[in-house]
Amino acid sequence: MNLYPAIDIYEGKVVRLTQGDYNSCIVYSRDPTATAKIWEEEGAKWIHVVDLEGAKTGTLTSEATLTSICQGVKAKIQFGGGLRNQEDIAKVLALGVSRVVLGTKALDKTFLEKVTLEFKEKIAVGLDVRRDQVKTAGWMRDGNMTLKEALKLFDQLGVTTLIYTDIEKDGVLKGPNWEKLSMVLANTQSRVILSGGISQLSDIEKCRAIQAPNFEGVIIGKALYDKRFRLSDAVRLTT
Repeated sequence: MNLYPAIDIYEGKVVRLTQGDYNSCIVYSRDPTATAKIWEEEGAKWIHVVDLEGAKTGTLTSEATLTSICQGVKAKIQFGGGLRNQEDIAKVLALGVSRVVLGTKALDKTFLEKVTLEFKEKIAVGLDVRRDQVKTAGWMRDGNMTLKEALKLFDQLGVTTLIYTDIEKDGVLKGPNWEKLSMVLANTQSRVILSGGISQLSDIEKCRAIQAPNFEGVIIGKALYDKRFRLSDAVRLTT
């Protein structure tokens, strides 16, 4: 099981939102690369980086910051936010990103089929859900697709990795939606990364106890920045 400490970038700073609300933005650091180095020092093998401006506007806006992070750590970088075409996907992979995350554009079946064939396991799909409806454009728009419909589509297209986020659990530190996670794991062939709701070390212990063979890991954000626990302690629980 992999742990993915999250670095959400907005206007060049490390921030956290609550339930995707840009008005709830809290700045934790003005140096994303230094933050990445901290997570690596605490044992991160992967780091999850999100360009919040890109997710909102649909354009890649954080190339310089992303380059600095990739050059500053040896940990693998999983990156998403604003990737809407093949050229941008290829560009961030060339910068040193190991896996890209598609959100809004993943619901374009023709596009997803094309990039999955081209980039294979380097493509992950962000499945952001509120009340069983998939959300897009930085969670601001409805994707006109239910969770189960999306899982079926992504299986058909051979998506290897899904990042499942229950938006109502994101940033509120009240624990993940374990029941819905079980449903997702049972209804997809993809590897699944959980995002949203991790609030304490007992949540990491619950993740470690998950028996589903396609459970790949968990993204941790606000709990780390609010110092609910140290990443190094979570890493020890999983090794």
